[in-house]
Amino acid sequence: MDYSALAKQFGGTEESPATPQDQGYGPFMNDLSIKDQNDLKLRMQLEGRKRLADLSTDISSATSTMSDLEEFGRLNRESSTGSWWQQLTPDKSMFRNQQSMEMAAIQARLGPSQRVQGSGSSSDRDVSLFLRGLPSTENDGPTNAGIREDFERKYKYATDKRAAMQGHLDNFGHLGGFDEVWSSALKAKEERKAASKKGAEDKNLNALLKKYQ
Repeated sequence: MDYSALAKQFGGTEESPATPQDQGYGPFMNDLSIKDQNDLKLRMQLEGRKRLADLSTDISSATSTMSDLEEFGRLNRESSTGSWWQQLTPDKSMFRNQQSMEMAAIQARLGPSQRVQGSGSSSDRDVSLFLRGLPSTENDGPTNAGIREDFERKYKYATDKRAAMQGHLDNFGHLGGFDEVWSSALKAKEERKAASKKGAEDKNLNALLKKYQ
């Protein structure tokens, strides 16, 4: 994996090769014996791999959820939801068409997957993929679409973070310092977006002013 390219994608910069002290082992590394240094490196490597594996497990579970949400959205575009009648009779199959029945089945299937499983590192709870809300035949179409889009944003965030995490692990052999790098990259990305938006607004304002000059 091209870690430098990945860093640039998320707003980071390519840095010169790090020294052992810079690689997240801590300034005390040189005070340790060779054996203790190797033991520390191995422990941090195993911890990093476990953290990445835990995140990958959450993402794997969410992949099927994402597919169900997309199918729910397709059905919802074919059959409207959220009417007063649907809200009064949410469990009455005799009053449902085929699309509504399929959406209800998806909703029932998704329910258990939304319970927080407690897996994964506590430091990765920012990418928790188990939404409290579910699309429902009792919600109107725009509400269901909003739930689906919110999950999709979280899903993409998680897969992006996993890719960056994998790159960091490949590059350094552990995840020491990763959270700081990731946070800085996200901040830089948001700053670029804000600057780009402001630039577009200024351009539109200048175009409008020219009409009155």
